[in-house]
Amino acid sequence: MAWKKNADGILEYYHKKTKEKQRIIQKDWFKENGYKRDTFPPQFFEIIEKTLKRGYWAYAIDGDGWIYIHKKGKVEVGIKLKDREPIQELADIYGASISYKSFENKDWKPCYIIKLYSKRALHFLRLICPYMTEKRKKATQVINLIDPNYHPPKISMDFRKNSDLLKPQMESVGGFFDTEGSVGMKVGAQKYKTKKFGDRVNHFIRTWVHFTNTDLRPLRKIKKILETWPLNFHPRLYGQKGKNIGKDGKRAKTSYKLQIPAGEQLLFMKMFSPWILITRKREYANKFERQKQIYKYCDDRK
Repeated sequence: MAWKKNADGILEYYHKKTKEKQRIIQKDWFKENGYKRDTFPPQFFEIIEKTLKRGYWAYAIDGDGWIYIHKKGKVEVGIKLKDREPIQELADIYGASISYKSFENKDWKPCYIIKLYSKRALHFLRLICPYMTEKRKKATQVINLIDPNYHPPKISMDFRKNSDLLKPQMESVGGFFDTEGSVGMKVGAQKYKTKKFGDRVNHFIRTWVHFTNTDLRPLRKIKKILETWPLNFHPRLYGQKGKNIGKDGKRAKTSYKLQIPAGEQLLFMKMFSPWILITRKREYANKFERQKQIYKYCDDRK
């Protein structure tokens, strides 16, 4: 994405191509071991059904994944991320290959890619479809190509009656946080004046935990999960209209943000760290804990 002035001196959008390289860094296990296309060991899919984090992958695909049907009817489900951990887990579960894409533009971070095809893709979609929101309709349409009578069941959120329903919903929060969530900590400074000492500087640590997306539906679902017993968080949801103009001349979509209040950030990170696969994000649970200890030490010293 770039801008340049036209003959009238007005900034216009133009698409600037950047060179990229893609290579396979982990080969498909079944191809390497001599299996024919779409043939798998006995009980392969049954084992996956017992271990796959359905809620996590439903919202991970909702966040940064795609579902595509090729012209010849071949089904493809894929996801690309800058962090390898989630990609590695899904590749190990399904024995799929992993690709690594790098860019000539140093401002663009490289990413890891996994794609599932045909039987593996359809099996994966059937497991995660009931928990999906943003791409639920697309997943259902793809499954209906093979099973016209398939309708994804609605998953209840009555955790009081059935506590087993809570785990996959917490996985959903973790999956969306890995793909569309942001967590951070930054030292800030605020200047102020006093009559006795003149200009003073107050240093503080700014922290944030939030989800962002242009589709409001998954954010509303996550908000509902976080507000439901026994979690009882108080997240805030708001939108911001896009200011940039795309190559089609239209204004960018409205971006929505679901923000965790500062007083609940430590609890959120500690509670959901078991469902967050990206290490650099999961480690903020310990960083927030240390921040709390620092603040307590400073208060005790006053």
